[in-house]
Amino acid sequence: MPTAIRSSRSKVPRPYSHTATTDKVLSLLEKHPLRGRRFLDLGAGEGYLTDKLCGVLRKHGERPEECVTACDLYPETFLVPDIPCVKANLNVPISLEEKTFDFIVCQEVIEHIPNQQQLLSEIFRLLRPGGTAWITTPNTLSSNARIRSLFTGTMPLFDILPIRESDVVRTGGHINPISVYYLSYFAKHAGFDRVEYSVDRIKRSGVFLSLLIYPLARLCKLFHDARRRSLPYWEENRTSADALYAWRTFVGRTIILEVTRPTESEEQTRAA
Repeated sequence: MPTAIRSSRSKVPRPYSHTATTDKVLSLLEKHPLRGRRFLDLGAGEGYLTDKLCGVLRKHGERPEECVTACDLYPETFLVPDIPCVKANLNVPISLEEKTFDFIVCQEVIEHIPNQQQLLSEIFRLLRPGGTAWITTPNTLSSNARIRSLFTGTMPLFDILPIRESDVVRTGGHINPISVYYLSYFAKHAGFDRVEYSVDRIKRSGVFLSLLIYPLARLCKLFHDARRRSLPYWEENRTSADALYAWRTFVGRTIILEVTRPTESEEQTRAA
């Protein structure tokens, strides 16, 4: 493992995304057995999620300094004491051993990454067989986003960017919007066979707008599905394609994709 920074600062880390997203991810994490597992915060920022994760693990009798790792492009900004933060450019292979972690969280990061398929492949590589990861990103298919995109060509949280700015990430710019379908596609292409999604919370404005456009969207789905059924790869896409028209997709604020790497026996069966 490359040299990691261990912060000794007492400053409280700031959240780089909505705290409701962190709370939802941690609630999903707590549905799994946590004793004796290893955890990675991928793209940790100042460490807000890492800090909350450490609190959850202490509640379960674990010692976070022995089982939690963080990584970020700017590890010098990481503020959680005693937790190692490794420098990592998420567009290229990460200098961490494969099959190391039982759980990985990559929260509000993938929309900043040009090479999104590479990131999903790295998450797969770093997970132990049977391990689970959560990848979150702004919902580009909410009713709010669909309507704004129709009339302005841009979506909420995705706007024009400074072309000559050398550090787009630190401007807060989201450079690569991705929908729940393509996020699922990249995950399956990376090797994940169990792919599910949820949202962090329901937007009230999204509910109102969805009441207006959702019936029309469902009619469009009937038309498109009738055409797609002739595709030889329709069945392997059916679940992910259904997500394009699901009610929670229309009204949710943030997409949370949960992916699980096959167990060793499942991977051996697949390779045979």
